[in-house]
Amino acid sequence: MNIHKVLLGAILIKPDLAPYSLPDLEIEHFPADLQPVFAALSGLWNAKGQLDAVEACSRYPEQRAAIMECVEECEGEYIAITRDRVEEWTQLVRERAALTQFQSLALQAGSNLTTFADLPDLYSQMGEALTLDREEQDFKPIGELVDTYIRKLDEKPRYLPSGISVLDKHLHLSPGNLFIIGGRPSAGKTALSLQIACEQARRGFRVCYFSLETDPDTLTSRIIANRLAVPLADVKAKTVPQAELDRLAELHKLPLFIRSASGRGVGWVKAQAQRMKAQVVFIDYLQLLADGKTKDRYQAITGISIALHELAQTTGILVVALAQLNRNADRIVPSTADLKESGQLEQDADAVLLLVEKVVTNDGGESFQASLAKNKEGLTGTIPIWFDKERQRFLEIDARR
Repeated sequence: MNIHKVLLGAILIKPDLAPYSLPDLEIEHFPADLQPVFAALSGLWNAKGQLDAVEACSRYPEQRAAIMECVEECEGEYIAITRDRVEEWTQLVRERAALTQFQSLALQAGSNLTTFADLPDLYSQMGEALTLDREEQDFKPIGELVDTYIRKLDEKPRYLPSGISVLDKHLHLSPGNLFIIGGRPSAGKTALSLQIACEQARRGFRVCYFSLETDPDTLTSRIIANRLAVPLADVKAKTVPQAELDRLAELHKLPLFIRSASGRGVGWVKAQAQRMKAQVVFIDYLQLLADGKTKDRYQAITGISIALHELAQTTGILVVALAQLNRNADRIVPSTADLKESGQLEQDADAVLLLVEKVVTNDGGESFQASLAKNKEGLTGTIPIWFDKERQRFLEIDARR
């Protein structure tokens, strides 16, 4: 049975079943010879909200023979066309497309013409192929959703804390969220992300930290300075007393995993996160993620932002992505519009925390500032925390030493 032809024929024979198939299909789910047919039917569906074989042949005469062939293929199977069967065939078409694309990429990776430099993009595309067979969730009636809420009243919300109480008071991070920490270089993005990663791992969440800029050994030095509250310079000089280092034993128990991801793309990150069964993913930083599809930076970052949002939404993983700010945000109060190279970041993020090392105050002085510029689940505004750069720690204002 040619499942692709049978499916297209089925929704032409019973057009009332098209809503249970067409919205979940894309043109790449079909072989090349049937893509024009799918495009024709999809175009008719989008234009009129219904299908009709006669009208399809009339509107797209060059596809008439192929359209009728699909109808005949389905009729020749002598199978009762039901909603369940159409949904089953639709899922099967998606799965076969994913398998075909993955096999093609695997062959390409093993080709003598493939260089080592090509592998990051291939990894990314393989990761994207894994999402082709994902079945979208169906609509749920409001009554059912309300019943679910009532049934779970005794369950406490499962927020993922940062460990900084004044931040957690307003920031309610949940599985499936995309949280962006933005800032200029040296504003403390990496330090804050490592501090949050350790805290979430301490509370039992499996955390994967992907670094595209800094090697794991350097990140480890920053974690040690943070956890022991000792100067980073002492950690690097290896002059921290042994008695202090003994306190690091707790880190052996943390489900925190760090690896370099230089030159990698979102697809590869997703594949690694799923392999590690991660509940939280940190990316430092997102503008360095590879995107081999376009050389235009704005389009590339836009694509990366959409992919990160999809990664969070489809896996239920909390994604914390670090991002650079534009240069004009160096000494002014920044906004989400200052996120570098794409406005899509502002659109896709559930929350955005912006860090500025030196903001000019009203009296002409300078001070560190952190602000929640976007927060879907709470208030926005300035957060009273400060960056102890020497010890790589973020503390509440009233917790200064």
